[in-house]
Amino acid sequence: MKIKCYIKILLLVFTVSTLNAQFVHPGLSHKLSDLDRMKHQVEAKIEPWYSSYQDMCAKNTASYDYVVQGNTSLHEVYRDAPRTNKNIFEADSRAAYYNALRWYIEGDTRFAEKAIECMNAWTGLTYVQHNGTTALSSNMIIIMLEAAELIKNTYSGWSESEIQAFKDMLVYPGYSDTTIPPNESTEGTWYWRAYKFDPVRAGNQELCAIRTTMALGIFLDNEKMYDRAKRYITKFPGRIDDIPFPTGPHVRGSEIDRNEYRISYNITVGTTERDFYGNGALTNYVYENGQCQESSRDQGHTSFGLGLLCSIGEISWNQGYDLWGNTDSRILLGLEYSLKYNVSFVQSYPDQTTPWEPTVSSGEFVQRDDATLRTHGLAICPFIDTDVTRLTRGTFYWEDTWELPIAHYVGRGLKTPDDLKWTIRARDYSIEENGRYETGPTGGAYVGYGGLSFRRPDGCFGDPISGFDSNGLPEYKMNDLSVPIEAENFDYFVLDGQDRTYSDNSSTNEGGAYRTDESVDVKVASEGGYCVTNIEAGEYLTYTINVPANGTYNLGIRYASANVNGNIKFNLDGEDVTEDVPVPHGGSNSTGLTDWKDFQVASEVHLTKGVKALKLMFSGASSAFELNNFSISLVEADPDPVNLAVLHGVASQSIDSDPCPYGGCAENAIDGNTNGNFGGGSVSHSAHGTSGSLKWWKVDLQNNYNIETINIYNRTGGYQSRLSDLTVEIKDSNGNTVYSEFFAGYPDPSWFLNIGGIVGQEVIISKTTDTGITLAEVEVFGVDKAVTLSQTDFEFKNVVKVYPNPVINQLNITNAQDSKITIYNILGKQVLPTFLINQYHQQIDLNQLKAGVYFLKIVGLNGSITKRIIKK
Repeated sequence: MKIKCYIKILLLVFTVSTLNAQFVHPGLSHKLSDLDRMKHQVEAKIEPWYSSYQDMCAKNTASYDYVVQGNTSLHEVYRDAPRTNKNIFEADSRAAYYNALRWYIEGDTRFAEKAIECMNAWTGLTYVQHNGTTALSSNMIIIMLEAAELIKNTYSGWSESEIQAFKDMLVYPGYSDTTIPPNESTEGTWYWRAYKFDPVRAGNQELCAIRTTMALGIFLDNEKMYDRAKRYITKFPGRIDDIPFPTGPHVRGSEIDRNEYRISYNITVGTTERDFYGNGALTNYVYENGQCQESSRDQGHTSFGLGLLCSIGEISWNQGYDLWGNTDSRILLGLEYSLKYNVSFVQSYPDQTTPWEPTVSSGEFVQRDDATLRTHGLAICPFIDTDVTRLTRGTFYWEDTWELPIAHYVGRGLKTPDDLKWTIRARDYSIEENGRYETGPTGGAYVGYGGLSFRRPDGCFGDPISGFDSNGLPEYKMNDLSVPIEAENFDYFVLDGQDRTYSDNSSTNEGGAYRTDESVDVKVASEGGYCVTNIEAGEYLTYTINVPANGTYNLGIRYASANVNGNIKFNLDGEDVTEDVPVPHGGSNSTGLTDWKDFQVASEVHLTKGVKALKLMFSGASSAFELNNFSISLVEADPDPVNLAVLHGVASQSIDSDPCPYGGCAENAIDGNTNGNFGGGSVSHSAHGTSGSLKWWKVDLQNNYNIETINIYNRTGGYQSRLSDLTVEIKDSNGNTVYSEFFAGYPDPSWFLNIGGIVGQEVIISKTTDTGITLAEVEVFGVDKAVTLSQTDFEFKNVVKVYPNPVINQLNITNAQDSKITIYNILGKQVLPTFLINQYHQQIDLNQLKAGVYFLKIVGLNGSITKRIIKK
């Protein structure tokens, strides 16, 4: 398998010292193209990116109003007792990272400035706890490093002096490749807590230090530092021009204790070998059968260790090194082993009806010493070491990390879903059990929100680029449809892109130009720049693009032809959007391979917005034409949803004698201001009524519209819980209830309801809990075009009733005779057999379903509708 040139350049650091670092920036967990993907998917409100982002934004640390807790007078951080400044440092780190993401996605500089404020506040640090678990202490910086890498490389407002102060803080009292700071008990920060890793303890701790060292190297443009982590995890000898790796091997001493899962020993640190590798080295953590070094300890630490390996794998990939695939995809082997053991414990499947129990006798568990000789594993442990009252088997759904390996192995086309069977099952079970996509932990375990940050659209195996820099590194950037896309800038893939980002019938670049280490034939074009040449039938090129709006587009190419026998086809998201279109030759068209012309392949093709994989597919005769670039030009965008409540709404609410209780008039909730501060004069307030009485607020849109989303913003200032246990209804102009949902809890600060285009005129929010309804804002989004319902639409959409909702076990369906009902979970997976409805009133037993959110698709003679239900 071919490796790209710049990987070869990076590998040279194994034998030579490189003065000028060569890194992709941003290049920790997220490249620029990854940020672009997040931004565009959120803007298009595509799942799971959009819901994951809204979940993140709801965090108090994800606001530019967040109050930074650190300051430059603080000089120390302790992870362990007495935990000095630990909590506030972790809160500021999360705030920096979330605000950095929001800056890039929303473009509001206030988020960037808040991230900078968070980072600058800690530049006074001179000491990070050195005693105890120093490797775990070093892990505390990782989230702030992620923020720093994003801001430094996407925002110009972080000054050079501020950046330098931050860099100095990371390696205080200064970086050296020869001398260790002499006073560890009084000085030394993040690098000096990570550099020696932790080859006397469990692997998860050492992996923390490996990740920190690698990330520091990238952010600081210190190739030696990056190389130190990369060499250690792959058990490659340390550099002779760097501080030596820790020594070993260790000498086993007396037994400390034992149980049925492991034996623990005292050890004496060895000094006979210069390069000793502890439990954090990849093959020391995941054994050849998939068993992990901590499998005999407990399942929580094992999941953490595997999550760290995935994080290091992604950072390495972004820098051009395939740790994910190292030693026959050893990371994946560990994931599938551990997750099969854990997932099968809580969920049965047709191919695994009982919990999987790997044992010595079955040949699926290996009894062996760990690399440090501190522990000898006897059996896989479902508990926390010696505490058999604390079960950790099956708790994998607490970990917010399973999106990432799926995004890599399957999302990049390297493995099939069946290869990641148990990892996918872990991700899907976690979503069902938690009732949401991945969230983010408090500390530095993982970046979190994998549905936003790592999920890849189908077919987007590679990453979009705009070219290569002077060092030969790819310049990652989403393809912008406002300008032509250069044909030679097909998606980049760290490994061989054949059958992933392209298919080419030759084994080398026969054009001899530009991407000479790949098989696609590229040459210098006669009109300047580069072009794809020697095009043959069956070949294709893939480009990750962002379609900015739903609408019609013209598709065109810039080409030069030798004859009329070549064809081109545009394929988007796996669907052909054109036929095989002959590329013309002669007359007013191109008359030769130096005669470049524009050709419109198709006109007014309707495309939907979002990030997608575009394939240019070729057929016909070989070498019939050459391709310089192609264009996808917007002709007319579909109307965007607008806030109908502001445009047409008339608001009212339950009142007593005062039409505006406490000054909170009903129309305050449709004034376009989402600020929840009641004192700001923009929050509605209904009458309190009596205990148990119905309180309501309503907006009348004055006509029927297709309602796409309803966004409910709550009052703030400690009054959020007053808006609890709501019922949201939509009625059409005839007074028919076309939508009704009960929502337990309260918006904090907001809820975003996907209505799905239901036709209605009035939106009513009601509750019977004590106190009145207070609303900062209610946004009702839909296309500004009034709708007149047909009779069949009315009968099917507005007369079918589904109740109660939420439901405990028995769901009632009325007026849906001759329909079929299919129930799906939040993942779109059918969870019960399809029901046939043959009576006016019929009950469906949902006793088999777990508590959570489900969708009912009702298909009848006059159409179909989908309704959302909550199972208690």
